[in-house]
Amino acid sequence: MFWNKQCKNCINCGERVVITPDDQDFYQLMDVPEPTHCYLCRMQRRLSYRNESFLYHRKCDLTGKQIISAFSVNKPFPVYDLDAWWSENSDSLCYGRNFDFEKPFFDQFFALRDQVPRLCLQQQRPMTNSSYCHGASRNKNCYLTFCANMCEDCYYGNWLNRCRDCVDNTNINECELMYECVGCRECYNLRFCWDCNHCSDSYFLRNCQGCKNCFACTNQAEKQYMVMNEQLTKEQYERFLKDAKLTKYSKLSQYKEKMEDFLQKTYVKYFSGTKLENSMGNYLKNCKNAYMSFECDNCEDVRYGLCLNHVKTSADYSYWGENAERIHECQGCGYDLFNLRFCNLCWSGCSNLTYCDHCFACKECFGCVGLKKQEYCILNKKYSKEEYFDLKNKIIAHMKRTGEWGEFFPVNRSVHAYNETPAYEQMPLSKEEVLKKGWQWQDEEEKKNKYMGPKVEIPDDIHDVDASISEKIFLCESSEKPYKIIPQELKFYQRMGIPIPRKSPNERHNDRFKKRNRRRFYDQKCQNCGINIMTTYEPKRQEIIYCEKCYLEKVYG
Repeated sequence: MFWNKQCKNCINCGERVVITPDDQDFYQLMDVPEPTHCYLCRMQRRLSYRNESFLYHRKCDLTGKQIISAFSVNKPFPVYDLDAWWSENSDSLCYGRNFDFEKPFFDQFFALRDQVPRLCLQQQRPMTNSSYCHGASRNKNCYLTFCANMCEDCYYGNWLNRCRDCVDNTNINECELMYECVGCRECYNLRFCWDCNHCSDSYFLRNCQGCKNCFACTNQAEKQYMVMNEQLTKEQYERFLKDAKLTKYSKLSQYKEKMEDFLQKTYVKYFSGTKLENSMGNYLKNCKNAYMSFECDNCEDVRYGLCLNHVKTSADYSYWGENAERIHECQGCGYDLFNLRFCNLCWSGCSNLTYCDHCFACKECFGCVGLKKQEYCILNKKYSKEEYFDLKNKIIAHMKRTGEWGEFFPVNRSVHAYNETPAYEQMPLSKEEVLKKGWQWQDEEEKKNKYMGPKVEIPDDIHDVDASISEKIFLCESSEKPYKIIPQELKFYQRMGIPIPRKSPNERHNDRFKKRNRRRFYDQKCQNCGINIMTTYEPKRQEIIYCEKCYLEKVYG
C-alpha cells in the first residue's frame, strides 16, 4: 500500500501530492483524473462547504415564516422552511437552463446555485422534536446537536451516532448517559472521559477499555475501583467519591483542572483504533483497507475519508455514509448512495451524480442543484437518456479544456464563510489571511439588544438548584456571552449529580475540540523503541508517544 508512490506539487500550497498505486486504481475505476491538490488542501476545500454549528434567525423566502437556518440573511439564494421546500410548490426544474460552451462550467453552475431555493437546515427525516439540529438525521428530542444521527434526548454535541441521554459530547458512538466526553464508543454513564471503549460509571478516564467505577485513570483495561491508576477496594472507592463532593461546582472544578493535567502527561498509542485490518489513520473502528482516514466506522477500501460510517470503495469523502459505495470528492452525502463524484449534500438513494449540490433521490444528473427524484438532468434541465449522455460527455471534454474537470468546488464560491466551517477548525486562518485568498469571512453579528440584566448567582451544589434557573440568563465566564439552561438539560444535571456549567455551549465545545487531534500526520519516533511512526500527535504535545507494540506491552504486560 505504501510502495511506488508518485509525487507532484500541490497547485494550492506547493506541498507534495502523494499518489499511490491504490489511488491510481481508484481514479481509474471512477474515471477521474489524479488530484492536483494535496490531501490537506482537498480536505480544506471540502470542509469549507460545511457549516456544522452556526444557526441564524431569518424568514422563509416562500412563506414568510420565521425560521432557524444554517444560512445568514446575506446569502444570495432563497432559503425555505423544511416543509415548504419539500412541498410540490418548490420544483427546482423550473430553474433549468442550457449549457453554454462559451463559458466555464463553474460559472454556469454557481449562477444556477445562487437562484435555486435551499433547505434552511440539513435534516434527514424523521426528526421528532429536534428543530434546533443541523447536519442531523432521524433524531428525537435533541437540541443543538450537530452531525448527529439516530440519537434521542441529546443536547449540545457534535458528531454523535446512536446515542441516548447525552449532554456536551464530541465524537461519541452508541453511548448513553454521557457528559463532557470526547471520542468514546459503547460507553455508559461517563463524565469527562476521553477516547474510551466499553467503559461505565466513571470519571476522568483516558484511553481505557472495559473499565467501570474508576476515577482519573489512563491506559487501563478491565479494571474497577481505581483512582489515578491505583487500586482501591470497593469501600475505599465509594468513600473517595463521597468525600470528593462532585455535585459542587467548586470541588468539581478543582478536580477537573488537576485530573486533566494528569491525563495529558501520560503515554499514548500513536493512533486510536480497534478491529482494524491494513488501515492507517485515527479514530477508526471495524475498518479494512482504510488509508489516511479519520473517525470512520465499518468502512472498507476507503482512502482519505473523514467521519464516515458503512462506506465502501471511496476516496476523499467527508461525512455521513450509511450504505454508500464508490464516492469520490464528496461532502455531507448519505443514505444508500452509489457512484457520486464531486457532490455536496446529496442524500437518500442518489446514484451516478456528478457535480451536484443539494439533490435528493436523483439518478444520472450532472451539474444540478436542489432536485428531488429526477434523472437525466443537466443544470436542472431534463433530457432524454440519449441526449443526456451525449451532452454530459461534451461538457466533460469542455471542462478538461478549461481545467475544471476533476476539481471539487472552489473555496471562494462556498455558500458559507470560511470561519463558519470545520475547515477553520482544522486549518485555522486569520480574517486577513482568509480575505487575502479571496474567501468569505463572516463577522459576528452585533446584538442590538445586548443582555444587560443583573448577574445571576448560580448555586454551587446541583442539589440547591430548582426549576426557576431555566428562566434565567447567565453570562459565560470565558466569552461573557449570554446562555441559558433548558429544562431538559437541568433534569439531566440533577439526575447525574452534575453542577450547572459556567460556560456557554460554544465555549464548552471549544474546550472539547482541543482534546481532539487534528486530521494531519507528523513523522515521529516511538519514545520507547525508537522506530519511525506517523502520528496525529503534534511534536509539541505533552504525551509520550508509543508504537502499537510498545503500547500493548506497557498496558497488558
